[in-house]
Amino acid sequence: MNRREAVARVAWLMGGTLSTPTLMAMSQWGQTADKQSSGLSKADSLLDDSQREIVARVSDIIIPRTDTPGAIDAGVPAFMDVMLRDCYKKPAQDAFVAGVRNLESKNFLALKPDQQTEILKQVEASATPSATSPSFWQIVKEVTLLGYFTSEAGIKASFDYQPIPGRFEVIKIKPGQKDFMYGNQV
Repeated sequence: MNRREAVARVAWLMGGTLSTPTLMAMSQWGQTADKQSSGLSKADSLLDDSQREIVARVSDIIIPRTDTPGAIDAGVPAFMDVMLRDCYKKPAQDAFVAGVRNLESKNFLALKPDQQTEILKQVEASATPSATSPSFWQIVKEVTLLGYFTSEAGIKASFDYQPIPGRFEVIKIKPGQKDFMYGNQV
């Protein structure tokens, strides 16, 4: 089982907290990621090369590489491109692209890292989602976190997987004793 199948199964167990379009996009992402490392061809993307670099830098500022992998290491920018195209409606896509263009107009990539962080703090402070679509900042944060924590690198870096949380004990049940799960008599 790969991570996309695991996420889909967990979503079903949690009552479908991930929407069908999200699960479909994750499935498609798995197919395209196997074919090409960038996830999407340039023709499929809503962003041009410099805008994709801005998105990559923003995601790297949100989850930077430290002693653990960062957002770029986990493939978040390409994941974000797929999610934006396949899971968000036109008003949200337009808000996202407008947010990227705003950063592009401020020459975001040419700024020093502390200046980039300061601009993103201003963007966050001014982020007000409308009734019809989320803001650029809300989308970029949500998809960065979703992409990171559903990636193999993010899971391995963030969670301590214990394959066997406890020991297995065989308990002999006496005739007439109730079982501990359902209270039925054996």
